Amino acid sequence: MSVVALCYHGVSPTWRSPMAVTPRQLEAQVTHFLRRGHRPATVAEAVSAPPGRRLLVVTFDDALASVHRLALPVLERLGVVATVYAPTAYVFSGERMHWPEVRHHLLGPDAAELDPMTPAQLVDVAARGWEVGAHTCTHPWLPELDDDELRTELVESRVALERLLDRPCASIAYPFGAHDDRVVRAAEAAGYATGVTLPGGAPRWPAAPVGRRRLTLPRIGVYRADGPLRYRLKVGAAGRVVRRPKAISRRRPTASPANVHTPRA
Repeated sequence: MSVVALCYHGVSPTWRSPMAVTPRQLEAQVTHFLRRGHRPATVAEAVSAPPGRRLLVVTFDDALASVHRLALPVLERLGVVATVYAPTAYVFSGERMHWPEVRHHLLGPDAAELDPMTPAQLVDVAARGWEVGAHTCTHPWLPELDDDELRTELVESRVALERLLDRPCASIAYPFGAHDDRVVRAAEAAGYATGVTLPGGAPRWPAAPVGRRRLTLPRIGVYRADGPLRYRLKVGAAGRVVRRPKAISRRRPTASPANVHTPRA
């Protein structure tokens, strides 16, 4: 299986945050693979596809409102479905994203860029063929949590999305890409069939992901600094030695186990 999975966050023509791409960037980056014969697929579709298929999986972490407003029209024009991962505490409260690594944006003119998608917008993209997955409730560093906190973040986010969409929520994106063996086991116990991460370089999916390998599927993080040349290096064979730019202010949790798979900033 030749699966390329891209991870985006915000989409904005004006927001200078490293975690946002412009609509023009998004269109060019997705078109790059469509022209090379990759067929669009959600995460769920990709893991169940026959071997040998060339697939492009477009994902969005955080379920920012700009995904519905700006990314959806671009992708619909290209005939591309995507998977969006929603932190449910923000989606259902309507509060702007404000975990420590992004809350500094609330103090500037671009605070509205941290608005979440609404429940109605998640229902809308699901009706258009998108997959809606969980991104926990509050977007914490999962390896830092105790067992009860971890179970709550994983289970309550899944249940909330299943009630909203009236369909199974089978996929989880680990916030910051941070996960360890305990987190993966907890995700499996919480009922997830797939999980996506954010390692560096230009990873490809295993030829036939089964078992817990489906819970650690790698993605390529794409950011504003990824101009045409950098992007092609990142997603190509040479991209294995090109590290992605800093997406948000990152800190490695001092209490986390040594084997936490947190991408380098």
